[in-house]
Amino acid sequence: MKEVFGRIFIHRREENWWMNLLVPITSIIIALIVGAIFIASTGRDPILAYKLMFGASGLVPGPYFKTHFAEMLLYTALFASTGLAFALPARAGLFSIGAEGQFLVGMITAAFFGFWKPLYNLPSFIHITIIFAMVILFGGLWGLIAGFLKAKKGINETIITIMLNWIAFHLIEGWLVPTGGPLAADVSTGVSGTPYVSPSARLPVILPGTRLNISILVMLLVIYLAWFLLYRTVFGYEIRAMGYTAITNMEAPKIGGVNTEKRIMQIMFLGGAIAALGGSFVVLGFLGQYPPVFEGGYGFDGIAVALIGGNEPVGILLSSMLIGGLRTGATAVQLARIPKTFPAIIEGLIVAFIALNELIRYLLSKVLLRKKEGVA
Repeated sequence: MKEVFGRIFIHRREENWWMNLLVPITSIIIALIVGAIFIASTGRDPILAYKLMFGASGLVPGPYFKTHFAEMLLYTALFASTGLAFALPARAGLFSIGAEGQFLVGMITAAFFGFWKPLYNLPSFIHITIIFAMVILFGGLWGLIAGFLKAKKGINETIITIMLNWIAFHLIEGWLVPTGGPLAADVSTGVSGTPYVSPSARLPVILPGTRLNISILVMLLVIYLAWFLLYRTVFGYEIRAMGYTAITNMEAPKIGGVNTEKRIMQIMFLGGAIAALGGSFVVLGFLGQYPPVFEGGYGFDGIAVALIGGNEPVGILLSSMLIGGLRTGATAVQLARIPKTFPAIIEGLIVAFIALNELIRYLLSKVLLRKKEGVA
């Protein structure tokens, strides 16, 4: 058990693995306390608000737990995809915020191969497998654009990925999907957005009576593979070495024989592929099409998820469940006369306190040291 938790938050201080776990937990608790103060300052009841929110989050037993638990896991799969898309390049010292655009590319790719006539009547397993392969390919290539420009031309990856986000958004919702666009549904059908995907392209439900489908299982496999890649392969060792020395332009790995240009392109491809996979879950899992307008944001939420999870695969799974639970319980807080956007404020506070991790780490160390001296 010690080794497992040590692996979650291991990249900074292996000898104090428990501190790397305690800091984000403390940050979450402080964020909840600050959020309660905000609620109380408006004359509303924070205890009732949290009771409603967590009761409907799927994280703890409560009314309609089965449904809420399923919704929480659906969100978890989406947030984990974009969280990993940020975290993997971050482990190589890259600040990529392109998950939003890659997520959209995954959505439109899944929609196209979902309704494309030559694949329409294939067995479901084959059809979904082909779609996933295409989503990984096109999402990865979208991420590779930024990786190539970074590796070969030295262009800042943050700027490139911001531009690619906007290009993806306008390309899809300004040209491909609107009425009359190349991928838009026939006007005579009365459908706006793309046509609906074939029934054989819909993800199978794994919990009867809910919307929970195989997306969470696929993402658990991806999380395991990401962990394996980082800690059990030469590729992962080189990626982590690049991240540790990014501030010195990765000179040490270069001297050690690491082809940093190649690794940058590979990790950006992987990040794009995983984010796109999350986008496909939206189309194949519950929307069934690319809508005329999609209210996104999963890519940017993934940055918060990765930061809370310490850029570790297992940590990202846990933080995805937390954020997924907050989003699932968001509607319930309205019963306490609080806007459903309140959980997003909690999410922001958690990230803010995570950013103060050195201060929290120092204060925790002082408290624990005093307690130890008191016992002695």
